[in-house]
Amino acid sequence: MTQLRVSFENLYVFEDEEAGDTRIGLYGTVTGTDGVELGSFRWNHRNGPVEDNFDYPLDGDPALPSVLQFDLNGTARVSVKAYTDNDVQWPDEGHHENFLGEAEVLIDNRDPATLGRLLIGPTTTDNGHPGIVVTANAQAVPPAQRSHVRLVWKDLVLINDENSDFTHMALYIRAQGHTDPTDRELLRWNNNGDRVYDEALFPLSYGTPTTVFDLVMDGPTRFFMEAYSHDDDLWPSAERYENFLGRAMFVIDPAEPATLGSLLLGPTQTDQTHPGYLVTLSAEVLPPDATPDLQITGVEVTQAVQAFHSPVAPDNAVPLVAGRTTLVRVYLDSGVSPEESGGLVAGVTGTLDLNNGAYTATPLAPITARPADAVQRTELGHTLNFRIPADRLVPGKARILVQASVTGSVSNPVELLLDVFAAHTLDILMVRVETDTVPAPGDAEYITAVNRLTQVYPIAEDPAKSIRYWLLPGNEVIHTSRDLGTLEGMKHFLNDLEDVQEESADYKKLYALVDRRAHMERVGDSRREENVAFGYSDLTSSVAHELGHVYGLDHAPCGPQNDKPGNTDANYRPPDGSIGDVGVDPVRLDVYPATVPDLMSYCRASGATTPYDQWIGVHHWSRLRLFLAEHAAERAARTPRPPLELAATTVPTSVPFPGPFVRVRGSLSASGTVSWSPALRTATEPASARAASAQGYEVSFESATGEILARAATEPRFQSATQPEATFTARLPYHEHTRRIVLRLNGTELGALRVPPAPPRFALLAPAAHPQIDTEGILHLRWQQVGGDTETDPPATFFVRFSHADGGIVLRPGVGLTGDSYDLDLRALPGHRRCFVQVIATNGYHTAYVQTPPFSLPLRPPRFLPANSDGPLLHVQGHSPQHGPLTGPALTWQVDGSPASVTGGSLEVRSLGPGTHRLEVTATDPDGLAVTQQLGRYDGTTGLRVSPGPGL
Repeated sequence: MTQLRVSFENLYVFEDEEAGDTRIGLYGTVTGTDGVELGSFRWNHRNGPVEDNFDYPLDGDPALPSVLQFDLNGTARVSVKAYTDNDVQWPDEGHHENFLGEAEVLIDNRDPATLGRLLIGPTTTDNGHPGIVVTANAQAVPPAQRSHVRLVWKDLVLINDENSDFTHMALYIRAQGHTDPTDRELLRWNNNGDRVYDEALFPLSYGTPTTVFDLVMDGPTRFFMEAYSHDDDLWPSAERYENFLGRAMFVIDPAEPATLGSLLLGPTQTDQTHPGYLVTLSAEVLPPDATPDLQITGVEVTQAVQAFHSPVAPDNAVPLVAGRTTLVRVYLDSGVSPEESGGLVAGVTGTLDLNNGAYTATPLAPITARPADAVQRTELGHTLNFRIPADRLVPGKARILVQASVTGSVSNPVELLLDVFAAHTLDILMVRVETDTVPAPGDAEYITAVNRLTQVYPIAEDPAKSIRYWLLPGNEVIHTSRDLGTLEGMKHFLNDLEDVQEESADYKKLYALVDRRAHMERVGDSRREENVAFGYSDLTSSVAHELGHVYGLDHAPCGPQNDKPGNTDANYRPPDGSIGDVGVDPVRLDVYPATVPDLMSYCRASGATTPYDQWIGVHHWSRLRLFLAEHAAERAARTPRPPLELAATTVPTSVPFPGPFVRVRGSLSASGTVSWSPALRTATEPASARAASAQGYEVSFESATGEILARAATEPRFQSATQPEATFTARLPYHEHTRRIVLRLNGTELGALRVPPAPPRFALLAPAAHPQIDTEGILHLRWQQVGGDTETDPPATFFVRFSHADGGIVLRPGVGLTGDSYDLDLRALPGHRRCFVQVIATNGYHTAYVQTPPFSLPLRPPRFLPANSDGPLLHVQGHSPQHGPLTGPALTWQVDGSPASVTGGSLEVRSLGPGTHRLEVTATDPDGLAVTQQLGRYDGTTGLRVSPGPGL
């Protein structure tokens, strides 16, 4: 008994019996003398047409391999036959227009003369013409042997890209073992995203993490390569391409020297039947001894999560962001057979070069290299690890060159050229929440919680550069009596926060921190379109999750059986809601397996030994980085909205509030019932042109005659399957003649709010004159509604608004009021020579206001927000009540009484040199008001504080 391999190689069509091109079905079979089929093959030119007098390669389809391997003891028939039909993808004996004939040859494992190159045909068609001829190769297969084989992919020669100009090309190479037919992708290449052109050579190492692969083969292994081109797609593929550049298949057998050495694959044939491309490589069997022969088999560059040998995305496709510590993981093959002490090689070190010497590094520690198949990605000790400091990674191209070495062996160098994107700043409105029984968290607890976003968000690692904190004087601490232990209470509290945020620009996202001792039905809640969120201090389940919604992320599809998340991202990959690839914290060196749930899911990793039981996945890291970039570009392009033109003096009797838009808010129950919150006029326009709701929901304003005066898409978001109702919001232009606000789904009315014909009427009772305003104490506001007791003149909802006459500062310290008084503490409000307080009232749509007499408040000095002052990296931020965050040049440092050379919100103490240093920092606002904070004394070697000042 001998094992034989028959490879069907080429088809030549003499005559297809059609006037033009047609479809073909070719069938090859190997049959024993006893009639038992030993193997079969079929081919139809990828469902494409064939023509007379053309030659077609038959290899290259992993689903229909053209190489048959079987046992034979004696004689067998190798036969081919073909059919054509213009309208059938697989013409065969039962469905065809023309039969192109059949032919066969005999092979015998005992007679070498019957093996080797085979010519099968030519056949005779059903019209008596020469039909087809197939070339094949039959050879004996040596006994299988387990070997360690190294493949090195070298160059691609592009002969014809079927394009008149430069184009994008992608090459895909897959491997399929004979004993293990599992098909896996080995390499993909797209010239690093650069365009290609005809009649040129391209190194496969350009833009590819590695072109060296060490494989353990138990016998013959089939390799398939295919390529596509497309003018507008960086990664053309079988699903999206303009031209198919051809396929090829080849076999490497460790026991067969003819399949080893320097190999040339191709040329392929394009879909236009032209020569496509060819590829060069080498294959060698590694010796079974303990001599190391290091080879880099892959390089992963990660800042939190990265695609690497992944079904989710190409290697290193997850974008890098400037200003983040970056871990470079080098995957090695020891070059030693596993039979030799497990193939282990101790003491491996190496070098890293960033941007041609701009930064060089040695590994964090030497490692023990092992055979490639034994390397576990979740074990940091299995890879040679280099760390690039945050300040060394800047926007642009990062050229990373790595090489490994050990006594007696130096690896191949591998170079990557990766894009590094600019980091964008988060603007956070800082609110702390107290309840009737639990005090508000402190400033330091808030900033510590939110600063941890730098671990899982694609932003700069230094919080002083990545997060700007804004205070809302009068609302730094918000007291709520809402029952946060119910979803209803959480919804109403979110409404309150939305009203507080109303006067702020949409790029400022409000996060309200709740103390862990306050019971809530869920760990947080958020409303994307209105830029508000609240929750506990937990990083992944609360802060990053809820702000993730505000920054455009939907849920990952994973949750407990009784609490599945709603509003999931249909494009999330992988579909189980896991992070999809191994995550790493490059600073703390914590490793998160690919099965860990994404932080936008409701799942938790059981038995986690890492600091968090969730992490950010490939999909959400990439999407969040893109959202922040688009958000920054949109903000830069938008013209600042002019301040509202309110009266320049006292308004004792209500007049219409001149907001050009109306904010609409309501709730939709799971059963379809609609309830409404009071709408009100506002200066805040829609954040951007809102696309039509994927669910078909729309809010409209209608006149008394049913005319639609304005409409806008909206989307009730059910955050979980158990949520009884979902809030919807919309902002539409104000129309005086609106009589109904309507929510519709695909044109069907779900609910409507009747609009009163006129604004509410009310009068300001106090303060009536300037002497009644204590600018160093409490302003006692009193008002009275006139009417408010009929359906056409309902009770109003009131809001308290503080503003400067120039519109530079607008705050809303009082929201959702149903009484007729409010006490406003003026002592912490921003100073200005001419200030006003307005009381705003809405009857559900129409909005009116009254206004106090003008008064002046003194300019308030800046203050520091508490931040890390232990070292070695110090973070500070100043805040001016009049001007907001103080960062950059507004912050100056003093070292031992002398000005430091650096400014800004961070200082690396170890940069000061040996010795003990006394540090101070000063914040100066644009008015020249300043505050200085003594931080204490620090060790310049360790960077740690040795004695505190009275400071942060």
